[in-house]
Amino acid sequence: MYALKASWIPAFFRNEPMFGLLRTTSKSESENSFFGQFHKQGDMLCEFWLRFESAMDKQRNETVTLDHESKSSLPTTLSKWFIEDDAATLYTCTMFYKIQEEILASCLEMQIKRMSEEVDGVTHFEIRDVRVKDKLFKVSVSMNHAVCSCKKFVMCGIVCRYAFCGLMQIGVTKFPRILVLNRWMQTDDRGTSLNLDVVTSDYFKMEQVFLKLTIIWFDFRQTVDKAGVEMDRLEHVHSTIKKLNTELDDYDGSIVSFTKKDHIAAMVEQQPEGEVNILPTNVCKNKRNYFKR
Repeated sequence: MYALKASWIPAFFRNEPMFGLLRTTSKSESENSFFGQFHKQGDMLCEFWLRFESAMDKQRNETVTLDHESKSSLPTTLSKWFIEDDAATLYTCTMFYKIQEEILASCLEMQIKRMSEEVDGVTHFEIRDVRVKDKLFKVSVSMNHAVCSCKKFVMCGIVCRYAFCGLMQIGVTKFPRILVLNRWMQTDDRGTSLNLDVVTSDYFKMEQVFLKLTIIWFDFRQTVDKAGVEMDRLEHVHSTIKKLNTELDDYDGSIVSFTKKDHIAAMVEQQPEGEVNILPTNVCKNKRNYFKR
């Protein structure tokens, strides 16, 4: 296992969009604890199914409750920066509090050591965190985008405090839409088609495609909201979409089929050939009594 450390140490995945998936077994432990409240050892198959449905109903109810809280109320903002107010209308409550923590840290804990002149709309910063000794973070920001050397956005999908510090210095007041992932937004159910099976094998181009799709979904939502409940406006939007759909059908272009297996192979730059057999170990000692696991 130690010989394969390059495959599991988080530092090796700083360039991959893991979105917080690479972590300890805390997620599986919490799931085990949750379902343990409903199930018990010795349940018959019908009892297991009924209790499993009860557990899923509870999770669905909690999801609906959280969605209602996010859409019916706005969390309290703590800074006077307009970008925080904009983030409160975009993110769910849970994700907003994480973003708010980064925004407050960018206002109170950052020191700008070097700032370059603006070139082609991009300004470069070297920023120091007062809590991190002897380390400078390089940030490149524009009015609608930000890139930081810590790569927190790539790994977790959350804009870091250093990027917020750079955005504040150049006077950005509206949250850059290219930095808002659909999975963290309040209207995530309207962008479900972002889970595409048809993408390109170029991984970096695919990342740009997903960012563009996020902007398209945001603009589409804004258009539908402007139409409101007026049938004439809604009919105009619908006819425009059908016309665009017809034009895309006539478009002469090839679509590359790209499966999940090909996606993983594109990231790791290799794919095993032939049959792969994985054998379990003789003894796997986990926490607690491993004979019951």
